[in-house]
Amino acid sequence: MVRTRKTISALKQKQLLQEADSQCPFCRDRDVSTFEFHHIDGDPSNNDLNNLIVACSSCHTRITKGCLSEADVVTKKRELCWTLQTRRNTGQTAVNVNVTSSSFRGDIAQTITKISGVRAPRIVHPPNSVGANLAMKGYIDYLIARYFDYRKADRSYGRKTRFSHAVIHRRIQKEFGAKTFFLPESSFGNLVAFLTRHIDETIQGRRNGSGGIQNYHSFEEHCLKHNL
Repeated sequence: MVRTRKTISALKQKQLLQEADSQCPFCRDRDVSTFEFHHIDGDPSNNDLNNLIVACSSCHTRITKGCLSEADVVTKKRELCWTLQTRRNTGQTAVNVNVTSSSFRGDIAQTITKISGVRAPRIVHPPNSVGANLAMKGYIDYLIARYFDYRKADRSYGRKTRFSHAVIHRRIQKEFGAKTFFLPESSFGNLVAFLTRHIDETIQGRRNGSGGIQNYHSFEEHCLKHNL
């Protein structure tokens, strides 16, 4: 049975961001422009708060790819709920949350500080941006997830450099002057080259290259594979 995706209300989005303390609960990235909402049971029509969790786009990709199991996500959701309840019980009830713009203003459950004059993060990306193009966004998500996988594999080769999932997005913003999925479609080719170069320069990437093993599939192959 095909389940219809339902829009998550602005109120619930605010509650979920408050629950996560305005950071990705998996990698602690605070770049809210990349945040997405995941349906834990896989049913996009089930917008019950207990079935939703916020995550940055990269960690969301890791979830959908199975790199993070449903059990991991459920455990993290319970942890967030417990932490939020602890904050409330200890009187820590003023949590600043940046949220999408909507007609709703004010406090949620008396726990969110109203933020005046602050523009909310745009979950819906602007027209003609990489994030608004389903095929381009999917391929960039794939390359970023690939980079994460290779950096993780590098640890087995003795690489000790500390790594944060937010680093690649900060590097992209520094290189191109805009956040990853807000870049114009015209920057897609350069963005792909930037990410594939980073993948190729990992220890795992160099090992694959010397052995004639492909590090990633092409954009065209990606579109064919996913019928985009």
